[in-house]
Amino acid sequence: MKKSITLISIVLLLSISFVLAAGSSSGGTPSRNSDSPAQIVVSGRTTCEDIEAIRERIKCRFQYKAVARAEAADVVEEACRGRAGAINEDKCKALYERLKNKKCYDFEDPVAKKRCLLKESGININTGGTFRAAPNDVKRSYVVALLYELQERIEKLEANGEITVDESASLVAKIVEIKQMILDGKPRSEIVPKIQAFKAEFRATITEDEQ
Repeated sequence: MKKSITLISIVLLLSISFVLAAGSSSGGTPSRNSDSPAQIVVSGRTTCEDIEAIRERIKCRFQYKAVARAEAADVVEEACRGRAGAINEDKCKALYERLKNKKCYDFEDPVAKKRCLLKESGININTGGTFRAAPNDVKRSYVVALLYELQERIEKLEANGEITVDESASLVAKIVEIKQMILDGKPRSEIVPKIQAFKAEFRATITEDEQ
């Protein structure tokens, strides 16, 4: 199971690197339950969202899932927070909403999933060679969509008890940082080392847990 996840994740990261060359632990909106943030106290607080450090905020959501579910409707996905430029916060949030509403990540067929991710990222899937000609902000949206799938894989590993809260929070925080850099239009030369660092930590985490 873990070896399969590792292989899939590394292939996904390699595809992201290729895309860059060519050109909700971290928030989101899962269904609300009956809990209210005012009824849940986390270490003297009633919400994870007033924690300033990204990694600790993500860790809080992993630790206190009832809090995360209760306040999810008002939470902005981490990568979208404070974004400006071509992909601002509103456009970023709209991308995640489209991916969720179209259930892109629910497709088991990889071809159908890829078509959904491309389409909802703003790429015309019916026109050959469109990706190469697509605007840079559209390409960045697609890479961010790919990374969110990897993030969900990590969240599932944590939910299944295969990695710890600390390990999952650290890995997701690194993904968020990479997504933020992509959305901000940082050069590939700055992004790829972050991807390599994530891959190294991911491999180390899985290997350690398999021993």
